[in-house]
Amino acid sequence: MRVFPPWQCGFMITIALLGTIASAGVPTGLPIGAVEEGQWTLGLEYGYDKTDLEASGMTVRTLGAASYAGEFIEIEDLEANMVFASLAYGVCDNWDLFLRLGASDARDDLLIGSTPASGLETSAYDGGYGLAWGLGTRATFCHWGPWRFGGTVQVTWFDPKESDFLSTSPTAANTVYAGSADLDFWQTQIALAAVYQIDTLTFWAGPLLQFTEGDLTRKGRIVVDGTDSGSFRGAGEIKESAQFGAHIGVSWEISPKLNCHVQGQFTSDSWFTGAGLVIQPGGFFSRN
Repeated sequence: MRVFPPWQCGFMITIALLGTIASAGVPTGLPIGAVEEGQWTLGLEYGYDKTDLEASGMTVRTLGAASYAGEFIEIEDLEANMVFASLAYGVCDNWDLFLRLGASDARDDLLIGSTPASGLETSAYDGGYGLAWGLGTRATFCHWGPWRFGGTVQVTWFDPKESDFLSTSPTAANTVYAGSADLDFWQTQIALAAVYQIDTLTFWAGPLLQFTEGDLTRKGRIVVDGTDSGSFRGAGEIKESAQFGAHIGVSWEISPKLNCHVQGQFTSDSWFTGAGLVIQPGGFFSRN
C-alpha cells in the first residue's frame, strides 16, 4: 500500500478545513489527483441539479403607509442546468488545482409567507443563463493496487439572470404582486471517494458533505382590483445547514490524453447528474 508523505496529506487536510469555513450539486469529476506534475488539462462539463431550499428575510410594502413584515420563502424543486469550461494544473503527481468558468440557469416555484405555517403566496422563478464559476482542489491520499483513495474540495458561485413573476396574495384575492426576482447562491462541497480501476474504466463512490448559502431578492408593484396601488421590496437569505450525501461515477480513458466521465450526487434534499470531457492539450495535439 502506497501512502503519500505526511506533509502532503496534512496540507490537503488544511485546504479541506478552509473550504468548510468558506461555506445543489456541482460537477466534481474524478475525485483524485489525476494531472501529472507540471501538466495542465482542459475540460468541458455539463450538469443538471434539482434541490429544495429555504430562505428568510424582510419585506417592505408601500400601500398607503409603509409596512414591514418578516418573510419565509420555500424554494421548491429548484432546477438548474450548468455548463463549465475548466482548467486544471498538476501541483504534483497526486495533487491538482482547478478553475471552472461557465453559465447556469435556474427555475423553481417560490412559496412565500410571513411564517412557514402561514398562508403561502405562490410564484414562479425562471432565470435565464447567467455567470457561474468555481475553484477547487483534488488529491490522491493513498494507492493500493487497482485501488486509490482521494478527495475533492470545491466552491462554486451561481448568478442566473433575473426573472419576472406574478403572484396573488394568499389572504386577499384582489391583490396581485408583479415584479422581478433575483437569485444568487454559492455552494461548498467536500467529497471523499474510493476509486477502482479496471483497464480503461475507473469507478468511484464515496460520501459527500454540502453547504449552500445565497440571497433571493424581489421587487415590484402591488396591484389591487386592477389598480397600481403601491410597491414592495423583499430580501431573503438562503442558509442551508450541512447536507450529507453520496456521489458515484465512472470515467473512461479513451486515450492517454483524453477521457470522459459521468457522475451522480444525492443528498436528502437534492440530486445531481452530470458528464464531462477532459483533454491534455500538450500531448493530445502533438504530432507524436
